[in-house]
Amino acid sequence: MSEYDKIRQEYRPEHIKVLLIAESPPPAASIDSSRHFYRSDKARTGDRLFTNTIKALYPAAADKTEKELEEEKEHWLRHFQANGWYMIEALEQSQQHKVTKAERQELIQNNLPRLLKRVKELADSSTKIILIKSNVFVVAAEPLCQAGYHVLNEQLLDYPGQYNQTAYRQKLASLIQKTSAEQH
Repeated sequence: MSEYDKIRQEYRPEHIKVLLIAESPPPAASIDSSRHFYRSDKARTGDRLFTNTIKALYPAAADKTEKELEEEKEHWLRHFQANGWYMIEALEQSQQHKVTKAERQELIQNNLPRLLKRVKELADSSTKIILIKSNVFVVAAEPLCQAGYHVLNEQLLDYPGQYNQTAYRQKLASLIQKTSAEQH
């Protein structure tokens, strides 16, 4: 188990209501990166997946700055956990920016049996799944549905990079409303 998986396990809900599946885990903690969703050991700048996910999920966070959310990260991660939300990645190894989209899709395709096994260990028939990033959606949506899982998004959910943050929050908020409607 990787160091990041150990950190992630600290925030695993007892029952996972919604499982988010992003593309790949962050690099080592020592590497400056915008992808450190579950690391709360220090405030990082540009952790767009974390800040935009929290802003979409929690109205109380919507007007907070990135800096404020990072400073309160442990609180928000515990809230995320308490609400039954959990995030994993389709790939188990971090990917460098130079890896092309086609190469990433091939890696996800080759890793599908392992991903399905991991989802089976985490999810049950009531767990909703949200796929983040186009290559994860394109490769994994149909196989997850065929395996009997409830994938909420019927279209891709853009990664909240430099240009897709507003679209990500809007689409995720829409999926959250769909989740709430299905529970009632």
